[in-house]
Amino acid sequence: MLTLEWSRFIQGALKDELPGVEQGTALTVGVFDGIHRGHRALIEGIIRKRPSLIPTVVTFKQSPKAALKKPGWAGDILSLNRKLAFFENMGVEAVILIDFSLNFSKMAGREFLDLLIRRANPLFMIIGAGFRCGYQMDTDAAQIKAFVKGTGILVEVADPVLEGLHPVSSSRIRSAIAEGDLSRAARLLGRNVEIDVTGMAVSFRSGGWFYHTASQNRIIPAPGRYSALLHGKDPGPGIKADVSVEKEGVFVPLPVKAEWIEFLKAGPYS
Repeated sequence: MLTLEWSRFIQGALKDELPGVEQGTALTVGVFDGIHRGHRALIEGIIRKRPSLIPTVVTFKQSPKAALKKPGWAGDILSLNRKLAFFENMGVEAVILIDFSLNFSKMAGREFLDLLIRRANPLFMIIGAGFRCGYQMDTDAAQIKAFVKGTGILVEVADPVLEGLHPVSSSRIRSAIAEGDLSRAARLLGRNVEIDVTGMAVSFRSGGWFYHTASQNRIIPAPGRYSALLHGKDPGPGIKADVSVEKEGVFVPLPVKAEWIEFLKAGPYS
């Protein structure tokens, strides 16, 4: 899977590094924090266009809310590394990574779309019904369809994926994780909650390791003890452990280091 920085993308590097892009891409755009069930519906929409079109995702290195230091931001659900791994496992062939900045935040939606059209050569785009882009979210799904009219680009607006009476969303998942309701979060995600601990500050405590999740701006469950699986670099079922979540991180009471921690579908227990 090709991963390309936005700064190189706008200079035309995608056409140099992605053979076949001149035949067209199938494109989706979003933050994709958590890659929940709704996100997967969008990604599956572009995967279905293979092999005639190249499945391509445009996303962010970090949440725009985090970059702009929005009040109340509690952290990302997934690390960038895990997000890219999910994309690749689903069959995405190219990812354009935006390093969100103040200058980028002032870009009008139409300018953003024009860059995507000129540099990514999309023949198909799929977006969520609530998707908006551009400065002060100035461009919505209907305006995007109007913007590409006559270009030959097909824009599909996907229906929301519901859990109960409400659409699945990253904010709902974030709330469920913060409350320690990991069963509800797992239903929204379509898989268990996890934390990627690679690259985190870590310190040894008697009998195990403490991962300082605050150092990576990652949301974690409410404080308490949880049943979890510890995963390393090698594929496998993981090592069962009862981990303790504290305000500043997660303590694993085993003398082994993990790459990522998968929380089983349950809440904290005493």
